[in-house]
Amino acid sequence: MERDQAKDAQDLYDGRAAGYDVSWHDRFSSHVVQLVDLKPGERVLDLACGTGLVTFKAAERVGPSGHVVGVDISTGMLAQAHPKLKGQALDNVQFYNHSITELDSLPELQEHTFDAITCASALVLLPHPEAAIKQWAKYLTPGGRLITDATHPRVLLPGIVLERVGRTLNLPVPSYREPFQGPDDLAKIMRVAGLVDIEVMRISQLKSRDGSGDIQSFSAGSEQPLVAKPFAVADAAAVFENQVGSPFGACMANEPTRSEAKRLFEHEWASLADTHGVLTEVDEVFVGVGRAANP
Repeated sequence: MERDQAKDAQDLYDGRAAGYDVSWHDRFSSHVVQLVDLKPGERVLDLACGTGLVTFKAAERVGPSGHVVGVDISTGMLAQAHPKLKGQALDNVQFYNHSITELDSLPELQEHTFDAITCASALVLLPHPEAAIKQWAKYLTPGGRLITDATHPRVLLPGIVLERVGRTLNLPVPSYREPFQGPDDLAKIMRVAGLVDIEVMRISQLKSRDGSGDIQSFSAGSEQPLVAKPFAVADAAAVFENQVGSPFGACMANEPTRSEAKRLFEHEWASLADTHGVLTEVDEVFVGVGRAANP
């Protein structure tokens, strides 16, 4: 069973909009803009733009001779972005309320191309990421860059376990992180979507390795991911209850599904523990940058 991804995204993020900027997302958006290497005068398409964290940083980079278009399905998130736009009096930024998986039905984008496309913290919410990236790439100029990311499978462990249970029970859990078990999986999806010169970096989201704010201090390189949080096998029941009380687990909240989902959740949870009964949640995201091929 497949969910209505656009509705899921709106439901999930309308409720998060007011506090979204007061999180690691603000800093991560700076990393995205830095890694895509924007230049003055460039045109940028910011997909799943949310409150405009990437959008406005991109606008600053491309300057008044450039242009940035933000697209998001969440009216709540855009309600946070529009006052910022008005307050900064920018005439090189536009926002559109639309699904990022249906860009071909957004009239304002037709017959336009962009030097860079950004999609931060949203790819794992799409059921068909390869098809989405392939559609987005059509809007790149030859040689234009696209940057997107996917979380490490041990980021937010309760969510990934819930997703696995949902797939087993054929229930519509609104996240799709399973295809991304490592950096190579993101690179492959971008390559199949038609991008070239792909580079995937491993970046921490929550904290740096040396306490500084420089992007290099957030890069994992060849090192192990940073530990974000430890769990115990005994936490399974409480974690499950918390998950089914969230939008992600709503499809498992009622009996008789709830009991079977809980059983599977506890089994899957235990399978991820080490010999000491500890599950380690990590802090890492795979960030991929690719280019549209030149003719």
